Amino acid sequence: MNNDLAHDRDVMLDEDDRRRKERLLRAWADDLDRKGFSDLQVNLDSFPIKPQGFGEHVPDIVATRKDGRRLVGEIWLCESLDKDDSMFSRAMSYAYRGDIVMLLVPYDCLEESESLLLEWGLSSEVFVQGILE
Repeated sequence: MNNDLAHDRDVMLDEDDRRRKERLLRAWADDLDRKGFSDLQVNLDSFPIKPQGFGEHVPDIVATRKDGRRLVGEIWLCESLDKDDSMFSRAMSYAYRGDIVMLLVPYDCLEESESLLLEWGLSSEVFVQGILE
């Protein structure tokens, strides 16, 4: 298991943004657990099971729905949208494995995130949900 690449993409975030992303990720994991998702894997040091990743890409969260389909998710912060060149390849990697792919983004950049996915041709394969902070 190699989470170094996932860590590397967070390096561009300052300490406050990293903490904010961790807080959002913990809240998302708690929400999925409450909703009955199983096999929860979260890319946080404090979480016992971390995602294995897909090749070189490691998502923020992986869980299995009650119907057996796997959810693969990432949190995209507004600050990283125009700085992270690997976002497209990660989204592509997740989208074409048959998994349900979900991106959580702050409402402030929901429209920009949806536009990026549309530009990349992934708007029907990837679900984007805005989050309140």
